[in-house]
Amino acid sequence: MLSTVSRAFEVLSLFTPDESQWGATGVARRLDLSKSSAHDLLRSLWELGMLERQPGGQYHLGLGLLALSQQVASVQPWLGAARREMAALAHQTGEIIHLSVLHHGSLLHLEDAHPPGGGEVLGVPPPGLASAQVPPQCSAMGKALLSALPWPQVLELIQRQGLGSLTVNSINTADELQTELQRVRERGYAYDVEEAFPGVCCIAVPVRGAGGQVKAAMSMSVPSPRFAQLKQERRAQLLEAGYHLERVLNAEEALLMAQ
Repeated sequence: MLSTVSRAFEVLSLFTPDESQWGATGVARRLDLSKSSAHDLLRSLWELGMLERQPGGQYHLGLGLLALSQQVASVQPWLGAARREMAALAHQTGEIIHLSVLHHGSLLHLEDAHPPGGGEVLGVPPPGLASAQVPPQCSAMGKALLSALPWPQVLELIQRQGLGSLTVNSINTADELQTELQRVRERGYAYDVEEAFPGVCCIAVPVRGAGGQVKAAMSMSVPSPRFAQLKQERRAQLLEAGYHLERVLNAEEALLMAQ
């Protein structure tokens, strides 16, 4: 049963904005399964509403997953406070704000907030795709999240997944990453300077709950020319937003514990 559930999760994880449709042949090849096993998995997920079937035997993600995601949001009340803080920060700065967590060693995008008028950053994929494709050590958000983990756990993670580089500025050795994470812990924020996407820089801060545990990372994407001019100002704005969000979360969690 556990093996079947794991396989079903692997199938769902194949669906991305770039590869939004899969059939039995492709799933079998990618996951090293027999075609009949891949077909059975796809059909079972379709019957459960997790996938929708297209003509020709192709499948894409179904509305059942959207319903589940809405349920997740309903039991994570802190996301509402995060959305409000992110929207205010996007409006204040004119930059795009993101919120992510570390999930099974990969960045999982939760929310993003755009300023009035869109505020697109050229060359950057949509946030969900960007998070899915960016190794944690290549992004400010990933560094902020990794900095909260003990180094042996980080080392085990990179030994399992490797250190993928996206640009010439990406961190690609364990020693370099260890030094960088120590720096992030000491100063309370992380940068990536064109480490994930050329022409784009990011600043990120960890977001902690009442017990001091890091719940997520909030980041700001800034085009490189503007980052060079406004680095300190944008950093201060993001830090202040992070502090304010933590105060709100701490107050909400204290209220819940008192009830």
